[in-house]
Amino acid sequence: MGFIQIFGVLFALFALSRAVIRYKNKKSTFSSMAIWLLIWLSVILVAVLPQTTSFVANLFGIGRGVDLVLYLSIILLYYLIYRLYVKMEDTKKDLTSIVRELALKGKKGE
Repeated sequence: MGFIQIFGVLFALFALSRAVIRYKNKKSTFSSMAIWLLIWLSVILVAVLPQTTSFVANLFGIGRGVDLVLYLSIILLYYLIYRLYVKMEDTKKDLTSIVRELALKGKKGE
């Protein structure tokens, strides 16, 4: 096993432990933890058995396993960016509502 594979497994185990700890501390939901567990266990699988990417890629008609990993990574990144955008918009709306409410309370108190 090469350095990159060992590093990949160690990093995935660390990230996996963070997901479990966040769930135990009630900072994330079970579904969120399960998704991250699936992702990090997949990283470990690919690090230990890199030929699995070629097998799965061939099932989807993709030439190389590395291409499959890149496609899935890009899709995941776009999804995470979208989720962050939605969260930011929700936070912005909540903040606007709170500021508006405080401003109206301050005006009534004059």
